[in-house]
Amino acid sequence: MKHWIAAAATAALVSVAPVASFAETIRVTLQLPETHSLGKNWQDFANIVEEKSGGALEIQLFPSAQLFKDKEVPGAVGSGAVEAGSAFIGRFAGSVPAVDVVSIPFIFNDEAHIRAAVAPGSDMRATLDAAILKETNNRILWWQAFGRNVYLTNGDAIVEPADITDKKVRTYGKVHGWTVQELGGAPTLMSGSKQFLAY
Repeated sequence: MKHWIAAAATAALVSVAPVASFAETIRVTLQLPETHSLGKNWQDFANIVEEKSGGALEIQLFPSAQLFKDKEVPGAVGSGAVEAGSAFIGRFAGSVPAVDVVSIPFIFNDEAHIRAAVAPGSDMRATLDAAILKETNNRILWWQAFGRNVYLTNGDAIVEPADITDKKVRTYGKVHGWTVQELGGAPTLMSGSKQFLAY
């Protein structure tokens, strides 16, 4: 029997919006179902926007990658093909390589450290948000700490790094793939939305 392992979760997730003005209907592309915590966050955001605009602005959510796959979100939002979306911060690495800092293994000490790093006004946020805006025309609305990398398997438990040796591991970014490779595993890239549904 093959043992499948998948790397899941991200250090940070971003919601992005183009710099240009919004239309009356703000279309949002989301990679996960509306029932996921990220979908619920967008619903809360929609309620606030609609209330504060007196109903003049409406948020229309397209969950489960209906409009764009996660790797397409930064380009779609930056070009105005859609007004907003959620994407793993690593999706900006092609234009802003520094964003992959959140994927470096063990760079954050604990959950509190992650949350401090992605908090509004933090040095990391100020630097990365400005670079993302300049390079991709995406304005970051919020970062959401979304846990850390976990390894799931339908076979033997992964208790220590050596347990990944010779196993195929589904990953969603270059740094994650390099980590698996250094641990002796075989990384295979799979988008975050597909991983969520595959589990």
